[in-house]
Amino acid sequence: MLIISTKPTEPEWTPVLGAEVLFAPIDRAAVLRARHAARAVSQAEPEDSDRSTIDLLDDMGTAVSHALIIAGARDWRGVATQRFDNEGEPVLEDGEPVFDDLPFTPENLDAALSDAITFDAFDEAYVRPFWQRERERKAPGKGSPRSPRGTGTKARKVRTTATSRAAASAARATNAPIGSTKRGRSKRKTSGES
Repeated sequence: MLIISTKPTEPEWTPVLGAEVLFAPIDRAAVLRARHAARAVSQAEPEDSDRSTIDLLDDMGTAVSHALIIAGARDWRGVATQRFDNEGEPVLEDGEPVFDDLPFTPENLDAALSDAITFDAFDEAYVRPFWQRERERKAPGKGSPRSPRGTGTKARKVRTTATSRAAASAARATNAPIGSTKRGRSKRKTSGES
C-alpha cells in the first residue's frame, strides 16, 4: 500500500535558542536544491586535495543543512542584537547590556547562520528532525500495514509451500517396507496338479 503524507503544509513556529523561527515544511524542491549545494561543494574540491573524505562529507552535510534552513526559514521572533556605541563598546543601561530586536531578512539570517552555535541550533531544530523522520519512514519493517489478504509488507510470514506440507506429512507417516514388493514368479503347475 502506498501511503501519502497528509501532514500540514503550513509553516510552523519552532523554538530555537530561546527565540522562535517560522519554518516551512521541507519539501522535495528544497531537498533537491540542498543536494545541488552539496554537489557544488564536492565539485569545488580539487582532485589533488589532501583533505579527508570525512571532512568533505562534513562540508557537504553543512551545505545541505544551510540550503534547507535558508529555503525554509520564513520569519522569527525574539531575535535580538546587542547595541554597541561608535567606539565598539557595549551600550549599558543600569549596568545591563541593551539589545535591539533584529528584523528577519535574508541578510540577517545569513549573519545569524555564520555563528557556529546558532547554525547548529537551527540545524538541530529544523533539519535533523526531518532526516530522522525520513529514516524512520524508510526503515526495514516500516512498510505498508498488514493487508487482510496477506499481501502487505507486514503480512504474516506463514510457509504455505508444498515442502512444508510434505515435511509435516512425512513426520506423521509410518515406515513403509523398503525391500522389493514385486511378487516373485510362482512355480508353474502342470496339468492335473492342484
